[in-house]
Amino acid sequence: MGIRNAWRELWRGNPEPMPKRRARAYAAAGGGRLLSDWVTVVASADSEIKGSLKRLRSRSRQLVRDNDYAKSAVRVVRNSVVGQGVRMQMQVMRQRGSKLDTRMNEMIEKEWSKWGRKDSCNTAGQLCFADIEKVAVSSMCESGEIFIRIIRQKFGRSRVNFALEVLEADMVDEEYTGPATTPGNVWKLGIELDKFGRPVNYAFFSKHPGDTAFPTTQPGKRHIIVAAKDVIHLWDRTSARPGQNRGVPWLSSAMQRMHHLDGWEQASVVRARA
Repeated sequence: MGIRNAWRELWRGNPEPMPKRRARAYAAAGGGRLLSDWVTVVASADSEIKGSLKRLRSRSRQLVRDNDYAKSAVRVVRNSVVGQGVRMQMQVMRQRGSKLDTRMNEMIEKEWSKWGRKDSCNTAGQLCFADIEKVAVSSMCESGEIFIRIIRQKFGRSRVNFALEVLEADMVDEEYTGPATTPGNVWKLGIELDKFGRPVNYAFFSKHPGDTAFPTTQPGKRHIIVAAKDVIHLWDRTSARPGQNRGVPWLSSAMQRMHHLDGWEQASVVRARA
């Protein structure tokens, strides 16, 4: 009726001011008392990660140690991705014809299998190549990332100057602010990046920062700078923001709820026993 009366008065020559149209907006961007506790900030991905990374990793590892749901999730991901280990299957073709060179393929696969023994492919001599794959996937899920350093020398029975050193995410110092090797480069979260955002160097601790139970008095440098060409940095880049340079635990979005549910179960058990 209000609109009809307004048009009637307009026809009579007595126009009334029409009500202002409400500005359109996203509901999620609105205010009010129901959304007043929804606090957000405008920050880059690395800025958000820097203040939370250590605590996220520690809490994720605690859940994997003590929470059977978290531990089972990591196990399922590892078994689904790696299983018993991803094997090499060569597809070298003959120089003449369109058939596979069976002899050459079998020889390469045999030598690869020999190198994949734990005394040859792993610098610590503890992990075969299949085990390295399992540790890598488990660490990506639990800690968000893992670093594998390429060491160009022989170990064990290996006949090639190539081995892998498996390093936890804690070994890269996200607080490192040393001088850049090239003008225009910048250190972010322990990684030196060029002007295009490509990794140039990584700042590794010479010793695990959490290995306080085994102190040493041997003098040495606090950091080891390793070229990016000798570092394999594994983390899920497909679910990251543009410009993000470090990975976060895959359980991050569920950790708070899992912690509260764990406390609720404990309280229920205590009450029932009491």
